[in-house]
Amino acid sequence: MKFQEITKNCLLLVLLCFLGMIRENAIAQAEDAENRYLTIDSLLSIKVSTVAKYDQTIQEAPASVTIISAEEIELYGYRTLDEVLMGVRGFYTSYDRNYSYLGVRGFSRPTDFNDRVLLLINGHTINENVYGGAPVGTESGIDLETIERIEIARGPGSALYGTGAIFGVINLVTKKGNAIDGARISAEGGSYGRRQISLGAGKKLDNGLDIAVSGMWCDVRGHDLYFSEYDSAGGFARNLDWDSHYGVWTSLRYRDLELSGNIVSREKGIPTASYGDIFNDSRAQTLDERKYAELKYQKDLDKDKNIMLRLYYHHYDYRGTYPAEILNFDATDGNWYGGELQFRWDVLANNRIVAGSEYIRNPRADYRVWDITGTQFDNNYPYNLFSFYCQDEYQLAENLLLTLGLRRDGYSSAGSSTTPRFALVYHPFNSGTLKLLYAEAFRAPNVYELNFFDNYNGFKSNPSLSPEKIKATEVIWEQRLSEAVMGGISVFDYHMSDLIDTEVDPSDSLMQFKNVDRAKAIGVELELTGRFGTGQTGYASYSYQEARDPDLNEVLTNSPKQLFKFGLSSPIVRHVRAALELYYETGRLTVYNTMTNPFFLANLNIVAGPFLDGFVGSFRVRNLFSAAYGTPGGLEHKQSGIEQDGRNYLFRIEYKF
Repeated sequence: MKFQEITKNCLLLVLLCFLGMIRENAIAQAEDAENRYLTIDSLLSIKVSTVAKYDQTIQEAPASVTIISAEEIELYGYRTLDEVLMGVRGFYTSYDRNYSYLGVRGFSRPTDFNDRVLLLINGHTINENVYGGAPVGTESGIDLETIERIEIARGPGSALYGTGAIFGVINLVTKKGNAIDGARISAEGGSYGRRQISLGAGKKLDNGLDIAVSGMWCDVRGHDLYFSEYDSAGGFARNLDWDSHYGVWTSLRYRDLELSGNIVSREKGIPTASYGDIFNDSRAQTLDERKYAELKYQKDLDKDKNIMLRLYYHHYDYRGTYPAEILNFDATDGNWYGGELQFRWDVLANNRIVAGSEYIRNPRADYRVWDITGTQFDNNYPYNLFSFYCQDEYQLAENLLLTLGLRRDGYSSAGSSTTPRFALVYHPFNSGTLKLLYAEAFRAPNVYELNFFDNYNGFKSNPSLSPEKIKATEVIWEQRLSEAVMGGISVFDYHMSDLIDTEVDPSDSLMQFKNVDRAKAIGVELELTGRFGTGQTGYASYSYQEARDPDLNEVLTNSPKQLFKFGLSSPIVRHVRAALELYYETGRLTVYNTMTNPFFLANLNIVAGPFLDGFVGSFRVRNLFSAAYGTPGGLEHKQSGIEQDGRNYLFRIEYKF
């Protein structure tokens, strides 16, 4: 279908949705069930903890913040975190048919495993300890039905969180048992042989114990994919796009104490013949397993003092099977444990100090490579981390807040980093907020970059690598436009240095990781958010971002210059809602110096219920007009762009009791 035809159909669909909003306005006003969706007032009153490590509203937070509520997850039918973030201002995604990757404000290096974004669950870091990667696709194993809200804080966050918080911090806040207050079971089916079962339950008992538990299992057969780069081998990868994953989450809360944890596993077939694999070989696959447990204690010592202590343990396993001329394998084993102690003190009525310290011990950070003839690389690289941070918030005037923060991280493997933060939040009047932000952040070189060597292929380690660094400035204006509409504009500028990439050492002609690259970007983001008391919700955003390599004066790879996003949800008939999302992005430069085509996508989700005392059904269509498009791959792929899914469907039925 031609781009002009897609655009016309999308605009027609938007018009129909608006007509539906007008027609059903009276119905929506009459139905209490429809009025449960967040208004602007309720959205702005939500307390977020991601920006300052304590609760504050979006307008108070010294950052550009987006909240995705549980209601929005239901309305738009999101199933994975990358689907959520695809609709968030300034974010974009890539999928290489194995892992999902995030881009933020024009920066996304192919196959970086999301090591420049920090992912949290209830304030606890999930990024693993070998690559520093964050799972955002099916590899996360997260059932979004468990999530109360997603807090997204853009910009450098290392002043509070340390390594990896380069472009943002994403915090998944789970539902408490008293909010669930019952049980649910759901079943899904859809295109590509998708089958999924989810379970969840929660309750607060009379003795004060709050219990929440959920689990999900999903299996996707996948579909055959055609790659013209492999025409000599038939071109079609058949029965290789399968995906099987599951996850279990649980939380126990009693007074000031909480015990939580999860277990996640995913196996995925690889249809792209990456890393020189034999094309259309069914043995190509990866396995990712994650486990963690956390014990958290938080208590108000007085009306002006609070203490928080968390202790945790993590385990990460990865296994890869790559059938090249010789059957190859690689694997990662990671174990780490640690703790964080934080103290919050309102020294004066207008002065709050947050100080804390964190220690992490990594006894196992192992990477192995072998084939049927023997082992090429097998080493464990344990390391420790000790950190201290302090943030001072001073109310200079009733409508002016100054935030100063500083963190020091010391690695036994990668030296030390000190990262500052500065912010002014000014409310010239009740309906408007001005934020002036400056922050720095770093990414410590990971175990693989520091230590990997391969004598067979001329690659050597570099234990003297330095951290990557970023300095970012941002100006934000947030304006209440009406009782139902909020608007905002953000102008940002960042400079990155010491980016890690591979380069030949002229002294011995061997490849190794080095701090060799720089990047800089400027951009502007515009956004409107609507939350209408009659049940309609919507958003629209536009992002312009220009990210370049200043040494080569070239645009960065995998960096679209413009993004447009639109979402609209409305009642259609009684107990039935429809939600439409539109995405547009310009082309991206690939690692092979070609451009992907711009694309325009539409997703539609219809939710019906509750009916028959607890049943809710939904029907979702992704890529409604079956637009053909691809996203860039990495140098491990022969394809410059990786084909994405065409039109596909998802049916879901849920029963709550």
